[in-house]
Amino acid sequence: MTHDWLHNLNIDLGLIEVRDDPDTCWERRALAGASVGVDPQAALVEAYALCCTIDRLLAGDPDGKRELAEILGDDRNDYQRCLWYTLAGRHTFAIATDLRWLVALLRARDDQWEAARKAGRPVTKEPEPYVSDRADGPLGLFDQTFDLGPQWQGIAEGV
Repeated sequence: MTHDWLHNLNIDLGLIEVRDDPDTCWERRALAGASVGVDPQAALVEAYALCCTIDRLLAGDPDGKRELAEILGDDRNDYQRCLWYTLAGRHTFAIATDLRWLVALLRARDDQWEAARKAGRPVTKEPEPYVSDRADGPLGLFDQTFDLGPQWQGIAEGV
């Protein structure tokens, strides 16, 4: 099977297209824009982990709050915090839906990245947007007893 279409593929074109599409809701445009240039595998892993955390919160699992507190307090991961704060305050199911949408998009991106690399084809992406592996600015200090917004009442309250 030939993979000529993968030659010199810019792996970020799908994200850029979504980011710049005026017909796409702004939350998804922001999520796509925040993901442009991020390492394909790292972006997928980090978005998926946040998605799983939100799923735990929606299920009333106490580990969900602990995991979210760890994400928000991790001084090595501005990307995950960026994703969370892009969606924070929105309806809980909209958060989960938009994160699942992003994970699917990032999974396809990572699959293309890996297919091109396995085929020995050059593949490019936009420059890494995060210039350091340390947090930019102060971090919040959270424990797992922090309060979620009122939209979580009846879903993750008391978790």
